[in-house]
Amino acid sequence: MNLPPWLVTVWEIVLSGGPIMIALLFLAFLLYRNVIGLFLFTSRLDGPRVFKEQAQDDSRPAIQDFRDNLANIVSNQLTYAHVLIAAAPLLGLLGTVIGMLDTFKGIGAEAGQDTTKAVADGVKVALITTQTGLMIAIFGLFLTQIISRIYRKKDSQLLDLEIATMQKGLQK
Repeated sequence: MNLPPWLVTVWEIVLSGGPIMIALLFLAFLLYRNVIGLFLFTSRLDGPRVFKEQAQDDSRPAIQDFRDNLANIVSNQLTYAHVLIAAAPLLGLLGTVIGMLDTFKGIGAEAGQDTTKAVADGVKVALITTQTGLMIAIFGLFLTQIISRIYRKKDSQLLDLEIATMQKGLQK
């Protein structure tokens, strides 16, 4: 099976980072699956239209309930994403500790060429896992901030609908 060269390179990096890289890949999958889904949900959401299609009445309390439910959904998903974002650098740090332990084990071996290779391998594991954990977290933070901004715009549209409904009620 011929894999694209970039995929082979990525897989070699994953393997050289040790077992923590598998955990980081799984964490990244969970995080980005959640964040991309939430991004698509919020960016495609037309709150006033969805409310009008689903609402039994267009009273102010009904709009408030709809806004509250929507806020809970987005808030829960963002909280989940932030937990995963916080875990990514911590897993990277765990990989750093494991790599440094391997490095010290190699230094203590006193075996010439093998010592140099053991030290280099330990440092490589430490750096790759740290870098991967930070990259996962940084991009995740950027995406969650974009989602928050999009959601605030959508919520303000619903707030405008709520205010218009309230003004109609006052005019009657």
